[in-house]
Amino acid sequence: MANGTRATGVLGGLLALVAGAVAFEGTVRLDDWARFGTPLASGASSLGDLVVRDSLGIHARPGGAFRQFVINRRGFRGPETAALPEPALVIAASGASETFGLYERAGGEWPRQLEDTLRARCAVPVQVLNAGFAGMALPTVIQDVERRLAPLRPDVGVYYPTPAQYLEAERPVATPPVTHPTPPPPPWRLRAVPRTRDALKRAVPEAALDLVRRLDTRRQRQALADARTGAHADTVPRDRLAAYEEDLRRLVGVYRRAGITPVLVVHQHRFADTVSQEARRTLRAWERFYPRYSGRVLLAFDDSAAVRTRWVARDSQLLVVDPRAALRARGTAAFADFSHFTDDGAALFGGAVAAAVAAHPDAGAGCRAPGPAGRP
Repeated sequence: MANGTRATGVLGGLLALVAGAVAFEGTVRLDDWARFGTPLASGASSLGDLVVRDSLGIHARPGGAFRQFVINRRGFRGPETAALPEPALVIAASGASETFGLYERAGGEWPRQLEDTLRARCAVPVQVLNAGFAGMALPTVIQDVERRLAPLRPDVGVYYPTPAQYLEAERPVATPPVTHPTPPPPPWRLRAVPRTRDALKRAVPEAALDLVRRLDTRRQRQALADARTGAHADTVPRDRLAAYEEDLRRLVGVYRRAGITPVLVVHQHRFADTVSQEARRTLRAWERFYPRYSGRVLLAFDDSAAVRTRWVARDSQLLVVDPRAALRARGTAAFADFSHFTDDGAALFGGAVAAAVAAHPDAGAGCRAPGPAGRP
């Protein structure tokens, strides 16, 4: 009798745990639906679930949704779009996570801010297609422009690079297209697990997170040493800098062959100084992604890539935008981490790009430059 009672108690406990887990998962899904409009049946539990590899290459999955990240039916982050009456100004914004947006509120990412600002300045309809996605390296952008964007015939292509991607173990290359698209995540994929993980991470003191990052970077450097690829490099790799410039020139050629006016933007980061404790911690967080290089090399490579970006723009007679002064004037409040924007940073960035595009004789046809104090 005692064994039967014990078994009943164990079974009851297990059923209670299952019921609690189901209730928690349901609560998370209802919360996502109420806050972001995420469909209850969506199985997406991370940004990685919003990417698809198909005959066009790798890009955002049409119709995907995860928290504030909503992909429209054409595969661009943002609201649904429709064909505009002529004349109109259509801009395709390309880049990695800084362009796709990570920390901004929904609609606060810089391509949306660019669109809002230009609509106030232009006498023609304006549409900005956010073709960026997290991790989208320059060769992938080239492929995306050739295969996916060129047939849409945008007037302007704005490219915002992430030069540090050229400090990966291997030089970036485009992932080959495939015949059969990768399937979406199943609807029963748990969303409560990553939500719990994120909550626990937010509860950990910053000093503890910094220690974990340092230990992880040290472990990765040791693995590189064991593989005889060099545990640590203390100089800017000139071959990777040249590779970045070479690929950027290829992109410009692809834009022009497609009849798209190219606009290049210089990459930005939050490090006006590296002296404060917060700055040092943030720089170490950046090092974790590129463990072979010190924070000093990361900054030097980014600055050198900015010079190369200007060279390419000068040689090709392109509009180049560098909103560094506006962002630095805002200070660290413009950045949520080492290079991703806050809402304020994205607004400043998008406004700077809009002012440059509106003043450009080719790109900004039908628009006007800002008036006094930056007002339209």
